[in-house]
Amino acid sequence: MKRLKHLLVPDWGRYVPGFLFCLGFAYFGMNLDRLIRNLHNADVAWATFLWESAQLNYVAILLFGGILIRNTLPLPKVLYPGIGVARPIIKPGIIILGVHYVWADVIRVGSVGLALTVVFIFGTAMIVMWWCKRWGVSDGLGGIMGAGTGVCGVSAIIATSPVVRASPIELAYAIGTVLLFGTLMLFTMPYIGSGIDLSESQFGAWAAVAILNTAQLVAAAEWYGTEARDTAVLINVARIMFLPLVVLFALWFYILRTGKQEPGQEISKWQLVKDKFPVFILGYFLLVLLNSMNLESLGRPTVTGSPFWAMNAVYTWCFAIGFAGIGLSISLSDMKKAGGRAFSIGMVAALVKMVLGLGVVLLIGSQLLRVTGA
Repeated sequence: MKRLKHLLVPDWGRYVPGFLFCLGFAYFGMNLDRLIRNLHNADVAWATFLWESAQLNYVAILLFGGILIRNTLPLPKVLYPGIGVARPIIKPGIIILGVHYVWADVIRVGSVGLALTVVFIFGTAMIVMWWCKRWGVSDGLGGIMGAGTGVCGVSAIIATSPVVRASPIELAYAIGTVLLFGTLMLFTMPYIGSGIDLSESQFGAWAAVAILNTAQLVAAAEWYGTEARDTAVLINVARIMFLPLVVLFALWFYILRTGKQEPGQEISKWQLVKDKFPVFILGYFLLVLLNSMNLESLGRPTVTGSPFWAMNAVYTWCFAIGFAGIGLSISLSDMKKAGGRAFSIGMVAALVKMVLGLGVVLLIGSQLLRVTGA
């Protein structure tokens, strides 16, 4: 019993109410999704409108419903810690999605995604940091905005802030800005994609380039369709793996290059890479390897009763709980913290990535971006 206690944080109990609330909300959203889909299949007019025109699937239900609950009802503060830990449940879902891929997909789509990542993700981080330096933006704000708009939103901001010594107010502005533009893209891009008849694989690549937060891009892609999700997740894996390199670049650009590193406070570059490397990605690649081996004992996601089929069923729950956490975490008052130079930097970077990214995926086409799983 004592050994089990070591596996839990001392105050684990405070996370339980909010997490259970997200679990119940996810259950409600998934069942409402099933009801609307069944009525749509039965040719019920209003259900068809909700399903096809409004695209009201379980992702939209949990996101819109969560925002409505958080900003209109007196949500008890005892739920907040558990809602916060529900969002990262998306990461186990990303790992499980490895059963949808084979190495041929990783090499073909992943190579295109790697090129997009170098140009749009790493390129954005470097350009934003250079631009901020040129226009007199403080090192702290410029560094975290470059990382946040370039790589993976809030996670990149938090990872980079100690390196560039960002102040608490700069951190608040940067996080508020990234959340604001990430949320706007999450709720507009699926409708834009449908309006211009973008294929699912193209939308997945576009979302992976343009949307700032991992959780928000996964939500937008899953909302658009399964092919969009598979493409977005694969390219996002390449994006996340660039996080340590962006932090290293920030260290060089703001500290080492300018000689601002104080004696006795040297930062180990190798330790920095190890600390910032997203370890959960290794589980994703392990499942890709096992799926590529085509082992009969593991089956396939489409083979009912097989281990991979069971895992494929679990990922939906991971995503649903995570999406519930995202919706319930979006506070309009928090996004009002976006302001000043952080807002201007975020707006320019987000819009440029969004427009240029759309143009590039239209030029690439669907075939090179499509995950076949075979």
